[in-house]
Amino acid sequence: MSRRVRRKVARKGKEKLILPSYPELIIDDDEVDDFRHPTAAVSTVPTASTSSVDWTSLPDDTVVQLFSLLNYRDRASLASCCRTWRNLGSTPCLWDSLDLRAHRCDASTAAALSARCSDLRQLRFRGPESADAVIHLKARGLREVSGDYCGKISDAAMAMIAARHEMLESVQLGPDFFERLSSDAIRAVGICCPRLRKLRLSGFRGCCCLVRV
Repeated sequence: MSRRVRRKVARKGKEKLILPSYPELIIDDDEVDDFRHPTAAVSTVPTASTSSVDWTSLPDDTVVQLFSLLNYRDRASLASCCRTWRNLGSTPCLWDSLDLRAHRCDASTAAALSARCSDLRQLRFRGPESADAVIHLKARGLREVSGDYCGKISDAAMAMIAARHEMLESVQLGPDFFERLSSDAIRAVGICCPRLRKLRLSGFRGCCCLVRV
């Protein structure tokens, strides 16, 4: 840039800056500041993280499908976002089957889940403590029960499960030996569950291990 051009630019002051090599390029004061401080210009660009998205406006069926892809703990967290999602999180199709084998399920946990288990049909659990907690789910329409490693389940707990779930069609427990279970509990299951089609106790030696009707 020649001395004459520099003097001309100095006289212009802060009005505008013209680059003679590129006459089509005219830079205003704001744009000059952006060139001097490029980080300031970058910060003004909108990003996905700063844009507001109303997730509560999603269609109900989309939210229910999203719930179905999550584990039980994440479902509970997501349901706490708003009243609408709390209601959608209790949709019966999300709670017709419950697998508690990877979770510690005691009486208090079962009681907390009971409000969502009115339409529960299939239940899987692990351990004698979970077996004792089944009755606290209040799942009157339960059809299938499958328990692993509940060898210490008692006659009273087994009879209570049968008495509280008259719609049971399948009961499968095992594979360890049942130390406290007698034929009295098996008789109670047969009396209380007229729809029973399968009773499998793989570690029980008191009677036939498999009963089909």
